[in-house]
Amino acid sequence: MSPRWRLILAAFAFLSWIVYLGYAAAMKSRDPIVSHIQAAAAPTAVVAEVTALDAKVTVSEKLSKDGPEGVVEVLNLAETRGFANAGKYLLYLEPRHGAWLIVGQQRSPGNDISGVGKPLIYPWTDDVRKQAEKLRKPEK
Repeated sequence: MSPRWRLILAAFAFLSWIVYLGYAAAMKSRDPIVSHIQAAAAPTAVVAEVTALDAKVTVSEKLSKDGPEGVVEVLNLAETRGFANAGKYLLYLEPRHGAWLIVGQQRSPGNDISGVGKPLIYPWTDDVRKQAEKLRKPEK
């Protein structure tokens, strides 16, 4: 094979790779990545209708059998990140004094979590649903 054809072949392979990378970037999901540590630390997970960042939410689906039902009070909902507008959100909860808290960042050996940020809530989309199903704890 002549050097000219090798150059043409290499240029074609390079351009094909660039086109593939552009396609992959364009088709990438823009949904948030659900925290594995937050999911593991939470005793229960629910999908709730959040209309504002006040303390009351309406649970529309329990993802764990011990989750709350109906209208519940989430004490630290106003301090969370991830709320864009009214709709369904994935909430990882823990019970606290007759109400519920969103589970936040967890300590990890060798990592300082001070100043890491607020607990996360996730808009309920197909991508977030798939992630939550993979992270679901087995029922006892």
